[in-house]
Amino acid sequence: MDFSIPSEELAKGLYRAQGIVEKKAGMPILSNVLFCAHPDQRITISATDLEISMIGEHKAEVIKEGRATVSAKHLYEIVRYMPKGQVRIRKLENNWAEVKSGKIEYKILGMSPEDFQSIPDVGSAKLYDFERGGLKTMIAKTLYSVSNDETRYVLNGAYLESVGGDKLRMVATDGHRLSMKDVPVKDSELTRLFVKGVIIPKKGLLEMQRLLDTDGDKCQIGLDKSSFIFHMESLTIVMRLLEGTFPEYNHVIPKDLKTKITMDRKAFFESLRRVSILAQDRTDRTLSIKLNLSKDTMQITTNNPDLGEAREDMDIEYGGKGFSVGFNARYLMDALSAVDTEKVEFSIEDDLSPGMIKPLGDDSYTCVVMPMRI
Repeated sequence: MDFSIPSEELAKGLYRAQGIVEKKAGMPILSNVLFCAHPDQRITISATDLEISMIGEHKAEVIKEGRATVSAKHLYEIVRYMPKGQVRIRKLENNWAEVKSGKIEYKILGMSPEDFQSIPDVGSAKLYDFERGGLKTMIAKTLYSVSNDETRYVLNGAYLESVGGDKLRMVATDGHRLSMKDVPVKDSELTRLFVKGVIIPKKGLLEMQRLLDTDGDKCQIGLDKSSFIFHMESLTIVMRLLEGTFPEYNHVIPKDLKTKITMDRKAFFESLRRVSILAQDRTDRTLSIKLNLSKDTMQITTNNPDLGEAREDMDIEYGGKGFSVGFNARYLMDALSAVDTEKVEFSIEDDLSPGMIKPLGDDSYTCVVMPMRI
């Protein structure tokens, strides 16, 4: 194998692989990327951790066809600091690779490409155009609620399903909070694909979010057996769906809450951030804060025997009875961070019921936060 490629293009391909390659030492080959040089003047860069796989295509001057694997991390660190120009990568004997650019030269020990795990073949799967902004929004507004508890396997991802024949809905929960975002879809064939919901793993969501931050309008998504497929430009990511049944999330969402509080989103967030400074334990874990509601006023307080106490009053639009309720401040702040509007509607029934946060005048996004005992 022997090819030449612009350093910026190579760095882009290697950067995309960084979040996918396996960092643990269990299978060293999974920390490598696989280069394949093709006769039609292109190369592919592949990476996998056995659950998520990526293959990217790049134009290059192919001098000799072939395959080689090298460390994804080390090669990326080398290339990212190279000056702009052509980089030539040539496979040597015993799986060594030579990397040259101008007066710079490296020799890197690789591994046999025969040991590299094959990337799932999804070439026959049908992909559907999807607004990049819509997918990016769904992920951003639900990702924070995905559980990190590996004993609750089905909660380690976000649930994607079609709703009403004209929307896709993404839902995530960790048992303490739930976030849900709907995005309109015009393609009826795409909505039919997700009539039976699927659970997309958190790592796959993170990788899609990272790629969706780049410029562009369209991406493509699809399913192939037990895999979710994401395609953008010359890059394809295939992720194994989580098996199991996602909880009946509609049972968690409160219905017909009578107490609705309208408030400024930024002011509420900043107040929570200030008061929560003292709502920490010795391990920096956020403890509860208390919301004391009265006519047109909400008092946010915390009392921590190890640090002290804090209190802040803020103006709200509320005319109901007074009561107090406790919440994890971090959960409320995460929900508010996902809201784009100036005002939010905070709905709650009493001190034992969950709180529900929505952008004022927008029912497409909902976050439910369970209360804490105070």
